[in-house]
Amino acid sequence: MIIPFPKDTLQKLSLISFAQAMLVMMGDTRRVVGFHPTELIIPTFRRKFMDAVLELDDGVLLNIEFLTGNLVEKFLLRCAQYAINLRVISGRYVETKILSTGSRSQSKSIAFISRIFHFRPEIYFYSEFDGLEKLINIKNKISNQEKLTLMDRYNLVFIPLMGNVDRVKAAFEVFNIANNSNLFTEDEQSEIKRCQYIVAQIIAEDDDELLEKFWEIIKMNNDFLVRYEQDLIDKNTQEVTEQVKKSIAKKLKDCLSDLEIAKRTGLSLEEVQQL
Repeated sequence: MIIPFPKDTLQKLSLISFAQAMLVMMGDTRRVVGFHPTELIIPTFRRKFMDAVLELDDGVLLNIEFLTGNLVEKFLLRCAQYAINLRVISGRYVETKILSTGSRSQSKSIAFISRIFHFRPEIYFYSEFDGLEKLINIKNKISNQEKLTLMDRYNLVFIPLMGNVDRVKAAFEVFNIANNSNLFTEDEQSEIKRCQYIVAQIIAEDDDELLEKFWEIIKMNNDFLVRYEQDLIDKNTQEVTEQVKKSIAKKLKDCLSDLEIAKRTGLSLEEVQQL
């Protein structure tokens, strides 16, 4: 199974499993207390979806956006739009952090809304993290029979995308480490592997032979892909069911009240009113 838009999928999957580790990696000491809805209904009634919004223990909503490549002003302006609309809708303070696979020297860091109004999010580049240092630290822990932390598990996913490593060689190393069932619970191993599978696609690019070699290692000792495919099936089934409900609700608009339509379809009154 080849996953479409692998970089976006990787980031979102990793956030679900490693949100707190991601925050620590960015030097933020606050705690993640929940996930906030990522959908925005802006005045034009066009739906906008942010990559991820975390609820932090100080009440702030943190929008984390992921970008493949270098940052351009158009992308930053879109992030600014997200922040402003989320602030208006939620009534809470909003912060933006961006994780990019590009380089700082070739990226924009500020969006100029006007001469005096600037949008300057916090930006982090994977290439600026020392992947070799993190890999050596993990291998030393394993040799000393120390328990690997959430951050270590997160790094086992992203080390091949970091700086100071041979990407292919590092990928083989971290994929093999993830196969050690003595180091992880079954769920931890599954979380790592489903993200590593996407990393493998990113690194292999169009090299099918290399991807097959990666796959032979990743698929060992865990049925993570079966679980992942079932999750996708369940998600798609739910989405189709919602679409059918809304289609039926629209047809009933001319003959029933919104409240009655909500009762018959199982949609919320607000959802019916927006149709």
